[in-house]
Amino acid sequence: MNLYKSISLALTSVLLMGTAACSLEEENLSGVSTDQEWSTASGYEKKINDCYFDLVRIVYGQAEDTYLMVAETGTDIWQDANPGGTNGNWSKLMRYEDFGPAVYMFTEGYGGFYAIVNSCNAAIYYADKVTGLSQDRINELVAEAHFIRAHALYNIVEQWGGKYLSTEPTTTPVTAPECSKVNEFYNVIISDLEFAKKYLPVNQAVRGHVTRAAAYHLHAKACLTYATYTDGLGYADAISEAESRQLLLDAKASADYLIDNAAALGVRLYDDVNEVFDENNNKTNAEALFVVTHSSVTAYNPRGNYFNRAWKHAAAYNNNTSGVYLDGMVPSYDTEVNGYPVHKLAKSNCYMEPSKYMIDLYGEKDMRYDAFFSDVFYVNKANAEDGIHYTWSESDAQRYNLDKKRVGDHSYDILLGDTAVYIPRRTYTQAERDACRYAIYNIEDNYADPAKPLKFFPSLSKADTPSMYAGSNANKPYSSSDCIIYRLGETYLMSAEIAWRLGQPDVTRLNTLRNRACKGHDHSMDVAAGNINADFLLDAYARELIGEWTRWMTLKRFRALESRIAKCNPQIKKFDKNVHYLRPIPLPEILLLDNPEEYQNPGY
Repeated sequence: MNLYKSISLALTSVLLMGTAACSLEEENLSGVSTDQEWSTASGYEKKINDCYFDLVRIVYGQAEDTYLMVAETGTDIWQDANPGGTNGNWSKLMRYEDFGPAVYMFTEGYGGFYAIVNSCNAAIYYADKVTGLSQDRINELVAEAHFIRAHALYNIVEQWGGKYLSTEPTTTPVTAPECSKVNEFYNVIISDLEFAKKYLPVNQAVRGHVTRAAAYHLHAKACLTYATYTDGLGYADAISEAESRQLLLDAKASADYLIDNAAALGVRLYDDVNEVFDENNNKTNAEALFVVTHSSVTAYNPRGNYFNRAWKHAAAYNNNTSGVYLDGMVPSYDTEVNGYPVHKLAKSNCYMEPSKYMIDLYGEKDMRYDAFFSDVFYVNKANAEDGIHYTWSESDAQRYNLDKKRVGDHSYDILLGDTAVYIPRRTYTQAERDACRYAIYNIEDNYADPAKPLKFFPSLSKADTPSMYAGSNANKPYSSSDCIIYRLGETYLMSAEIAWRLGQPDVTRLNTLRNRACKGHDHSMDVAAGNINADFLLDAYARELIGEWTRWMTLKRFRALESRIAKCNPQIKKFDKNVHYLRPIPLPEILLLDNPEEYQNPGY
């Protein structure tokens, strides 16, 4: 069936029929009603599992992964990797050009989050009807639904503003939805998270099911974000300064509790930043607060196959001569060629690349650059007669602006498994580049025109886990790695922001993050409270959280989209602060409504 037919503002909700994977036309052959089924212990646990379905299937990994770009791009730290801006809707999203409801990139996130809300509403509705479970166990289970609903509503209200707010199971089409105030959204979000903080278990038997630590984190984030609505942005009633301060104090209490009791809550901050996204830690990440899981067992994934692809958008190797490419590099999962070890190489999408401003944020002692990015690519295909070397071709030398004397010269041959391309941060001279056996492409050259960067850029590698590549075709790769949605590092950053907003800047926790990223951990990257201002904090968030589904909403929270874009991303020329602080309601949704003009956001 058409999935979006089932989730359009709950137009044809599947809530009372099972998960979103079921057809609305399915016949119930069991003879057991949903009331009977979901009121049993086993049935109710299935209903809670259903709350996770569209997190996995639509939003975080197994659809087209458009929500990563919705949540990250159109900001200061990401640019369109297509210099001409001709990559269809992907370019439109990143540039705010020809930007509106027809840009289909919003459809997955909008529809997916509303489907998640619908599933959670049903789970919450049935909580007081369940038999065969203790009240404590029911509270633990329904607390998962409260958390997931809060997460979905938070993303909806921050991306699209005050829209349809559903808290009850919906079984009939809603063709003329009313808009609810941002304030009403946050009343539900915060109430859900207060319940989750109280009743979620500290540990879960099943990885990916939410725990109490996640509830404290999201509660702090929601309170912090709502505290910024003193301006009444996006169909909100402006809150008072007193209300804002109380929300900040509530945010502080949750962040403090999580950080101070991390061990008791089953999480910890890694001591070294290189551990955070080490792929060996992906399935047991100690810093992760909330993960969306993908499995190497196909039957465990809602889509079955072709699952997590979120990492592909921000990687540079595309097996295309317009960017990082050599005749000696081919998409392949091989780890040995002709007896020589080689690196797996998967074809990426090469849609989004870090802005030069983003790359320059990392100082020489900041290990996060090396921990979070890949700037070295390797030979995995031989073209020399000996079967173990790559020999330079004229087209490859020309692509990297190298002296043609290397063409056919075996003294420049590269052995299988050795470096093929290096993208350094320091600028090498032409003589140095010509003398080197492998290709060096200076970052400065890639960004020579900062509004039209080329495709020779370091790839964000946070979510790239070669050991978990799946499928049989490296030209169409996917992965079984988990998506880390919230982690403790962000809690530390929020703690610093909350203190600053309260007028009591405290750099203790910020310096904890900076020192774990500092070479030698000698505190030489520590800062003083006097350094803290909005731009400083936004830089800090960028260094730590790039690519983690946060950037657009973080800039919105600071009301800094226009100022940071103007400062850091010359590629974006059409951002309109009067329109673009809210996203357009997707056209497929609007076309189904009786009140499209009233429901669409202003300016679209």
